[in-house]
Amino acid sequence: MKILYSWLKDFIDIDLTPEELVKKLTDLGIEVASVETTGADFEGVNVAQIVKIEDHPNSDHLHLVTLDLGGGKTQRVVCGAPNVAVGQKVPLARVGARLGKEVLKPAVIRGVESEGMICSSDELGLTQTRARGIMVLDDSLELGTDVSALYGKPDSLFDLEITSNRPDLLSHLGVARELGALLNKPVKLPEVKEIKGEGKSLEIEIQNPEGCPRYTGRIIRGVKNAESPEWMKQRLAAMGLNPKNALVDVTNYVMFELGNPLHAFDLREVEGDKIIVRNAEEGEKFTVLGGRELTLNNACLMIADGKKATALAGIMGGLNSGIKEDTQDIFIEVAYFNPPTVNKTVKKFAISSDSSQRFERGTDIEGVTLAMRRATDLFTQICGGTASEVNDVYPVKYENPAVAFTPAEINSILGADIPEERLKEIFSRLAAEFHADGDKWTFKAPAHRRDLNHKWDLAEEAARFAGYDMIPVSETKASLSFADNPKGIDIGKQFAGALIGAGFCECKNIDFLGEKELKTFGFDPKFCIKIKNALAQGWDYLRPTLLPSLLKNVESNLRFGNSNLALFETTKTFQSVKGFPVEGYAVSGVLSGTLEQEKFFGAPERPVDFYWLKGLMQALLGGVEGVSFVPSKTAPVYMHPKICMDIVLGGKVIGLFGKLHPLTLKASGIKTQDVWAFEFATKLIEKAFSAQDFKPAKDVAVLPPSLRDLSVVVDAGVSYAAVVSALEKTPLDVNLAYHLIDLYQGEHLEAGKKSVTFSLAFSNPERTLKDKETDEAFNRIVEQLRAQVGAELR
Repeated sequence: MKILYSWLKDFIDIDLTPEELVKKLTDLGIEVASVETTGADFEGVNVAQIVKIEDHPNSDHLHLVTLDLGGGKTQRVVCGAPNVAVGQKVPLARVGARLGKEVLKPAVIRGVESEGMICSSDELGLTQTRARGIMVLDDSLELGTDVSALYGKPDSLFDLEITSNRPDLLSHLGVARELGALLNKPVKLPEVKEIKGEGKSLEIEIQNPEGCPRYTGRIIRGVKNAESPEWMKQRLAAMGLNPKNALVDVTNYVMFELGNPLHAFDLREVEGDKIIVRNAEEGEKFTVLGGRELTLNNACLMIADGKKATALAGIMGGLNSGIKEDTQDIFIEVAYFNPPTVNKTVKKFAISSDSSQRFERGTDIEGVTLAMRRATDLFTQICGGTASEVNDVYPVKYENPAVAFTPAEINSILGADIPEERLKEIFSRLAAEFHADGDKWTFKAPAHRRDLNHKWDLAEEAARFAGYDMIPVSETKASLSFADNPKGIDIGKQFAGALIGAGFCECKNIDFLGEKELKTFGFDPKFCIKIKNALAQGWDYLRPTLLPSLLKNVESNLRFGNSNLALFETTKTFQSVKGFPVEGYAVSGVLSGTLEQEKFFGAPERPVDFYWLKGLMQALLGGVEGVSFVPSKTAPVYMHPKICMDIVLGGKVIGLFGKLHPLTLKASGIKTQDVWAFEFATKLIEKAFSAQDFKPAKDVAVLPPSLRDLSVVVDAGVSYAAVVSALEKTPLDVNLAYHLIDLYQGEHLEAGKKSVTFSLAFSNPERTLKDKETDEAFNRIVEQLRAQVGAELR
């Protein structure tokens, strides 16, 4: 939301510098994204006309420009702008002119004296008229005219980031109310001339009172569609709008001023002397302003007359009833539309407007009356005409709930000790009704603050307006509790941190895929979620897997010569289960090329292989109890059928890792090197987590372990997982740590056999083990391996 400082001061008497105002807004929790200076913050700049252009003798891109200042005076300046042309009228700043805080001094450019400067819009600080090169003025301007007179006085434009729960701040009045409560200053409403209506307005029928709880309208006859006054055009331009004509501009002006959107219809196009607020018919066609035709459904709320639809409620008017140059009679609409109703239509058609952005969040249902009066006053002042009575259909008056609380409860929530008198000041300024009867206080919020309906909300307001420094850090009260199986933990962040630590780069891709990509990865489109209003071709489905997007990242990097890649992404996945959309969360990664290794591994670089990937997965998931890796019996079509492992938790496959199939790579445009990949579901891991089952940290070993090497011979078909399973299941009276140090198959073994060598470390945290204890544990392991996998000592 953009706020113009001079406009804001219409509502509240403040004399703060822009920097001071930014701090006040920030203290209130309103983020200020930027501050721009608008208007004419310069002096000594006049209209001049270019009469001659010559090449600069000492430069191939500069020009010597001679200008006519009027009254027979000429002047020559050096200019390097590419868009200079003979006959243009331009702003000329002569020596001594002030541009912002700078004063123009004489200059010699490449050996030639320049007696001034032809200005660009940026140099004049006119950011609203920004264009490349010098600024070209209207041909009708008289020579010598003071350019500053063509623009408003210097002003400040604040760009505010407004959160979705504060729609009341989407207007100058709303921000003024906030500052008034902070600074204890009264807020002034616009002076509105009281107009007594003559004659009846149109009949109004609301068929869907849930979608439209209030609708007001009035007719103004005999208007002249004039040009808006300069002050209004300048303010609308600062808001980023291009002023059109008074009948349109007034509606926008009141919306930015008060926060209530309005719409004006050409009364000639309204048939049947009646306005009907209804739901659209299924398949009904409607063309909005701009010419786009929509096919509606019965969830869309419409404004219609006796024969046809005339507007998409709260979003945009229809092409069939818009204001025209010769419009003489208008019907003004000011209403309140249900936010979810407007939001669904906006999302369905990807169509938005300044009005819909306010209705989606919630406007002030009680502010409708002031907006109608203000608009009527401006229309009649600027365009003339005679207004009818107001037809206000408001069957059930809105009432904000009363909140009962005590001042002690507010301070208890905040862990603070804000004086009661200070709390009374704050709540009195914020409330529509506030009563303090001893310790029993009652607060009722005004209609523009629907977010204040609980004592916790009021505690937040007390902290904002009293100042967060009122809350002592040492006394802040907070508690941390865990459910037996909390669902809110984000394990994905932990994996992301681990992968970044392992040298991976995180990717953020768009959540859409095309049908071709789905089929490449073996997904049936009918079990995927199709987007009805796809943003672009090839973005028709929400992605059920993250790997296709990561392969696009790989292909893009390879095209630019980056061949050594370690990329990952962690975010939502989407599938259709029994006809219902289901969200999942996954961590997915790809590896390709070679990775740097420490020299003691044998070489500074080595190609990524299966064992590197498996070691990574063990490092990531080793701390998750019950996770195991087993060879995939049926690998997905996009994986290599012989080089793929399933990640299993609690008997259920939660992911996989291995080598991507060459055909998958070819379909993704990757032909030069292999790609290794992994993907697993994090929510399934979170479901297995219990906050009550935290494992206590183990003490650091202070006593030396007893070391043994164990080499056993097993059949070549015995998997490493089977050997490790037997090793871990050995009943021992001591602690055991192990790691694989050698795998051998060759001429010194029988055919069909292999040798596996482990380094074993036996320990007891309380004492050093005796050789007898170590030997006994070692022999138990040998017997266990012999019984479970047929191993024999080598």
